Amino acid sequence: MKLPTLFISHGSPETVIADTPAHDFLQTLGKPYQAARAILVISAHWESACPVVSASQHPETIHDFSGFPDELYQIKYPAQGSPKLAAEIAGMLESARLQCEIDSRRGLDHGAWVPLRLMFPDANTPVVQLSIQKGLDPAAHLALGDALTDLRKEGVLVIGSGGAVHPLGYVTFPSPTPFPWAVAFDDWLTDAVQRGDRQALVDYQAKAPFPERAHPRPDHYMPLLVALGAAGPGAKGKVLHQSWEYGFLSMGMYAFE
Repeated sequence: MKLPTLFISHGSPETVIADTPAHDFLQTLGKPYQAARAILVISAHWESACPVVSASQHPETIHDFSGFPDELYQIKYPAQGSPKLAAEIAGMLESARLQCEIDSRRGLDHGAWVPLRLMFPDANTPVVQLSIQKGLDPAAHLALGDALTDLRKEGVLVIGSGGAVHPLGYVTFPSPTPFPWAVAFDDWLTDAVQRGDRQALVDYQAKAPFPERAHPRPDHYMPLLVALGAAGPGAKGKVLHQSWEYGFLSMGMYAFE
């Protein structure tokens, strides 16, 4: 049976310790996938000129943030890597005529280890990361996912980790209720995901309401497109979780199959 692919809104690093609906949901999300052979995470927090796959056997826990509680900097996520899977992924991308490099030293950034520590707290499943590209081209990231569709039937859980609405750089103050423009984008996104509308999701900057506010810099949107592509042609999304933080961070999460 093929695994679905997932898109997770990981929120701030404090998601791993905060008492929030997203935290509580992530603690349940991994249970159906404990038998996965390995996990591939496409995180918004690793950008490179071309696709790069991590191949460290013992990836370090990267604390790629500042100004947060000291407790967060003490957390380690000791999952093993998988150089073998990294080589398989690089081969898939090269077969699709996509340039790919392998990084044997890259660790796990918080876009990977924050949700994984909640989903797979025992850290028994090997984890590999794949970078997004600095050009932030939606079509290119969908194509990146298209090249990885075979992973679903090989026991690899593909997770895009970003943010459904991630307006950092636009909004600088919290609100007790979600901003109307954020809700409008989130509703549009959910509808397009459920319909499996690949073209709309690629053309979101022209078709979605308030894209410049929801994603001033769309690094947190790109992992969704990779997850969609990796689910295969005709895949549609199912809503797994929806909640809000600060009034502007949508914690929407989806499964594609």
